[in-house]
Amino acid sequence: MVIGRVLADGHAAVEATVMIIEGDVPHPDIASITDTSGAFQLGGLSPGWYNLEARIGPRTARRSVQLSAGESAWVEFDLG
Repeated sequence: MVIGRVLADGHAAVEATVMIIEGDVPHPDIASITDTSGAFQLGGLSPGWYNLEARIGPRTARRSVQLSAGESAWVEFDLG
């Protein structure tokens, strides 16, 4: 599972979309919408590398994350 949060201008980015845009293993076509604290989670993922994108309005940010078997990975986005 990938968990994390999205910030915009130093505050929680509410209702931002976080999605997988590429991975080194087949991945489900999933996305998450952030909650009121900017938190999100993407579950059901196999171990491997994933490229993620967070978006709210015209602002986007990308991060890469490696997911290991049986572990969660933390990712934080700052949309400026």
